[in-house]
Amino acid sequence: MKKPRVLLAGHLAPPVGGIATFCRTLLDSALAGLVDLSFVQTSSQRRSLAASGKATGTNLVEAVKDCSRFVGAVLANRPAIVHVCTAVGASFLKNGLCVALARALGCRVVLHPHCGYGRLYAGPPLWRWSCDRIFRLSSAVIVLSKEWFALQRRLPDLDVFYLPNALDIGPYQEVASRRTTGDPLRVRILYLSHIGRSKGTYDLLEAFKAMDTGAARVEIDIVGDILPGEDEALLKARVEGMSLPANAVRMRPPVSGDDKLAYFERADIFVFPSHDEGMPLAVLEAMAAGLPVVATAVGGIPELIEDGENGVLVAPRCPRDLSRALERLCRDPLLRTRMGSRNTRLAHDLDIGLYARKLASVYDSLTGEGETSRADG
Repeated sequence: MKKPRVLLAGHLAPPVGGIATFCRTLLDSALAGLVDLSFVQTSSQRRSLAASGKATGTNLVEAVKDCSRFVGAVLANRPAIVHVCTAVGASFLKNGLCVALARALGCRVVLHPHCGYGRLYAGPPLWRWSCDRIFRLSSAVIVLSKEWFALQRRLPDLDVFYLPNALDIGPYQEVASRRTTGDPLRVRILYLSHIGRSKGTYDLLEAFKAMDTGAARVEIDIVGDILPGEDEALLKARVEGMSLPANAVRMRPPVSGDDKLAYFERADIFVFPSHDEGMPLAVLEAMAAGLPVVATAVGGIPELIEDGENGVLVAPRCPRDLSRALERLCRDPLLRTRMGSRNTRLAHDLDIGLYARKLASVYDSLTGEGETSRADG
């Protein structure tokens, strides 16, 4: 049987982020053996994260180049299916234009939003109308979490496929296999993602300052890029003014590969206090690495973390609850071990190999070669 020709449209690092990580993982997966796969970069690697999403002349020029590069790839590869990864905001509008261009060139289009449904549709009526138009242009939509079933109810004629995120669990499971109970008098907390107010960074700092962990020395690594619009100097000044022991809070630049794995291996707890999410890959990585997770109950996170079983869920924007959850795990190494071990087991269902087969089935259903499960909200 002839493999369907698929063009994956997204971006690879730099800058580091969820879509870049997803695209890299998917390109390295078994999907390339199941379909005739090619890739096109739809976001400039020269643009820093801090410059992303801003209405500047430079960004407009880069967006035109991105769309031109996309059209060139469609014309060169002549794919049956174009799989477009997108985020919220200006990225969604730009990628919506790519959807329209691909449809005009005779391709079926799978649109894959890597964000929360509520955040995407938060805006004035004209913005929500624009979102509807972009989705209706798509042949199908892949969604990360069950909150997106609302899209199926909003647009009943749209094909919506529920495919939670996945990763190559192998390297993380190796980290998990080396994990020990750890030192009860020294606990390392890891946060790894973009850094800023919407990611709960300030909530985390406030929670950390209020923690009472008894005799244990608790340290936290905050690893990632500063989000656009955030004042890096103000954030660092806030850390310096917390009156904590030296190196209790460490701000680190984004990492990948073995450097990222090293942070997961050194950590005892993973924390993710974001205000809004789709299904963050960082939480999946922490689970596969055998870490207990303290996270906010937003987006698809409750589909990954069962409160009290493999982690602790807290309300967003609530430093007090976050502080108590972290205190609980810092004081109980056996609880950390039990939750981490459960996450190691759960991670087997998050492997990219299984995901690749499900995604290939979605492609087949669009080309008339097969069927797969649609979202049932």
